[in-house]
Amino acid sequence: MMTERNSTLFRDLRYFIQLAGVSSRGWMVASVAGSIILAALDMLGVAAMVPLMTLFSGADAAVGSLRDVADFVGVSDVVTLTMMLALLVALIFVLKSACSIPFRWWLLGRTTRISADASTELMRRYVASPFIRHRTRRLPEVYRNIGDAASISSGVLLAVLSLVSDLLVLIGILAVLLITSPLVTLFTLVFFGILVGGVQRALSHQQTRTGQKAAEADLQSWQFLLPALDGFREARLTSSGRRFVRGYAEAKRTGAEAARVFTLVSELPKYVLEIGFIIAVVGVATILFATGGKENALTVLGVFAAASLRSLPTLNRVSATFATVRSGQVGLGIFVDAAAELDEEDSYIEDPRSPQRYDGDIELRDVGFLFPDSPDPVVRGLDLVIPKNSTVAFVGSSGAGKSTVLDLILGLLTPTQGRITCGGRRIDDDLAAWCSGIGVVAQDVFLIDATIAENVAFGQARDEISESQVWEALRQAELSGLVEGLDEGLQTVVGERGVRLSGGQRQRIGLARALYRRPRVLILDEATSALDNETEHQIAKTLQALSGQLTLIIVAHRLSTVRRADKLVLLEAGRVAAEGSFAEMKETSERFARLVELGELN
Repeated sequence: MMTERNSTLFRDLRYFIQLAGVSSRGWMVASVAGSIILAALDMLGVAAMVPLMTLFSGADAAVGSLRDVADFVGVSDVVTLTMMLALLVALIFVLKSACSIPFRWWLLGRTTRISADASTELMRRYVASPFIRHRTRRLPEVYRNIGDAASISSGVLLAVLSLVSDLLVLIGILAVLLITSPLVTLFTLVFFGILVGGVQRALSHQQTRTGQKAAEADLQSWQFLLPALDGFREARLTSSGRRFVRGYAEAKRTGAEAARVFTLVSELPKYVLEIGFIIAVVGVATILFATGGKENALTVLGVFAAASLRSLPTLNRVSATFATVRSGQVGLGIFVDAAAELDEEDSYIEDPRSPQRYDGDIELRDVGFLFPDSPDPVVRGLDLVIPKNSTVAFVGSSGAGKSTVLDLILGLLTPTQGRITCGGRRIDDDLAAWCSGIGVVAQDVFLIDATIAENVAFGQARDEISESQVWEALRQAELSGLVEGLDEGLQTVVGERGVRLSGGQRQRIGLARALYRRPRVLILDEATSALDNETEHQIAKTLQALSGQLTLIIVAHRLSTVRRADKLVLLEAGRVAAEGSFAEMKETSERFARLVELGELN
């Protein structure tokens, strides 16, 4: 079971590193090499303790290995030799600590950078994923995956690398102890192996469960946080803010309890090891005095005591690291699974494949569309021509398929049958080129907490924004007068989602944004639904002025908006029920005449 989990862990970590665009071989080799150097310094320091402890036990410096050390340094005086060896041990451990700081700094820099780059790559995949898949995703889950899961994955990576370093230190110390006293070393290795292995085995299930609870609590907190803040207006009007806060509090408390359990479970091995250390000392002393002389026993016991001071904190870190890896492996798995799922999807490319621009009539030939999660088609056998520079309006009751047809024309959705062309060229041949010539005004305009200029030139960097082009778009959208009257003009900040603007003003900024792109095709999806009659009339005049200069495609429930369209298309159950001018439709279509009657336009 452990082997299978480790195999999955390393595979996930390798994939996580690859997501960051990093070649793991080079820096992993450097990481291992640095760990080996630090372990060697630790091993050297412990090895230097052997002659030092021998001197402390009162051994003759002119006999055995001490004589070799004395000859090497050129000193025979016991006091001087003792001070030199003590200084050497101190220098080695100081050097090891001095080297550990820059190595740790470098290692933290690599792992945190990998976390940032992997998180960015996951965001890129979400942004480039097909619209049809995006509409089915839960935003709290997306936010959790990009943010917290990436951070947890980075923690697992750092923990594994630290584990390698700590294990090398322990191996180096064991090597020195093995040379000093094989029997005692074997006892110590078996004793602590059983102790550490037993504790880890007993705690492994709890550590994994804690990681799962923490991940679930994190997701739950997002699910309460987003509606409370993003849906602030609705939460206030429905007096449901308290419920969201209560749900968020429960989720955070669950996460806090998981963190409490994780901390205790991580620290528990430390207390067990401290008790085990006392027992090990008694066992080592018993073995030494039973198998050798007093002088040798004191020497070896001193070396083991010094080695324990170096190895016990390392053993504690190893135990804590195992806990971090086990609990964090849940978050790592979530991150990797999300990236792998996105990897299987077609990725949208924002750069046009060729400089060739789309131009001409838009044609829908036998177009049908079926959502994967729906048994019935939304659009069925649609045949339609939208002449270049004409104004075409889609009308019909809710559920008739108007928005789906618009999404198909925009290229957000791909027909499950038939094709859509512009000037005889399929729009899905180069979606980026097709989208570059389209301006869209949605029913719910998305605004960012930035200036009016940045919202109109949405997606452009500040230094790329053309203010003259922004003013031109604002004038066309009947918004220039309002902006000119503001103290900060174009630099006025609109607030998160445009909360400082009225609904009509937000809609007109959306229209200005679409016109800023100087599109060849302008699509309005209920774009005037939030406007008062006077403003709608002014917008209608703007659209009339644009008529003949670009292709206008309009979806509207208010038929006054589309009265002057060149052609109206009445949709029913995803099919064209009737088409023609306003007057023709009123005369030939009972359904349309009824819509006109309901709109009090007859």
